[in-house]
Amino acid sequence: MRIFDLHADIGWDILRKHEQGRTHVLREEHLPKLIKGEVLGVGIASYFEGSEDWGRMQKMVLAARQEIEENLDAVTWIKSKADLEESGKPQVVMTVEGMCGIRDQAEEKIQWLYDQGVRIASLCWNDENALATGVKGTVTRGLTEEGRKAVRKMDELGMILDVSHTNEKTFWDMVEVVRGPLIATHSNTRALCEVHRNLTDQQIMAIAAKGGVIGLNAARNFIDSNPEHQDALHLAAHGRHIADLVGVEHLAVGFDFMDFFEDHATSMGTNLTSALQAQNLIQGLRAQGFSEDECQAIGYDNALRVLRQTLKQ
Repeated sequence: MRIFDLHADIGWDILRKHEQGRTHVLREEHLPKLIKGEVLGVGIASYFEGSEDWGRMQKMVLAARQEIEENLDAVTWIKSKADLEESGKPQVVMTVEGMCGIRDQAEEKIQWLYDQGVRIASLCWNDENALATGVKGTVTRGLTEEGRKAVRKMDELGMILDVSHTNEKTFWDMVEVVRGPLIATHSNTRALCEVHRNLTDQQIMAIAAKGGVIGLNAARNFIDSNPEHQDALHLAAHGRHIADLVGVEHLAVGFDFMDFFEDHATSMGTNLTSALQAQNLIQGLRAQGFSEDECQAIGYDNALRVLRQTLKQ
């Protein structure tokens, strides 16, 4: 069954390997695994942890764009509603995780990101930056005035706001400011696993009220505190909780696979180590009582719906 993975740090991997002198990273190292795992839609994230400047952000985004452009025979690049039409090729959308490099002129720089093809973005990772505050930042600090400008500009452009990694103050500030849907590309439920990166029921309901989706995250520490339960079945239990709370239509997938990070392969669920094992989540969803139509909605259709309702013509 096809899957749209809303979050994969492929942009980070592309730039890292370019700097090592390697080329064709998307075609040779990522697309084969994605296709074998039936991950036929993917958010190619340029990931920034908090120390990078604007120049570094630009360099990574341009590297991701370059590799996508080199593979237009093999993928469909989603930039507008028209690109969502069925093509038979895997679909890719450019995303940004963290905007620590934007320290001023937020509207101008958001426009630049959009012009390069970015259509989903978060303002922060775990860090505290000029726009917003992540889960490791000051709990009472939220969205800054520059961050509000960024959110409004994203709304204007039809760029989807990602709330994964924000602290609660920033989250609720974003709920007040954003007009379009907001999504959590890769977050689970705090009700089943008590970590700050997961969402409270109140946050889940707020995302649903905005018409957004929550992408199930396969990182083991966000699935369960018990190592024996850090697997696809227990990740699917997060999906069951979300669906029971707000409806299947607000549930999606955002694996955050880390197999291409050095020494990070063990960060994933025991049977969710890479895109090659993506179908194990579908099996887990079935075991949690989801129908085939519901699995299709969770795996693929819900992500496409949010893109369709947000992207420009």
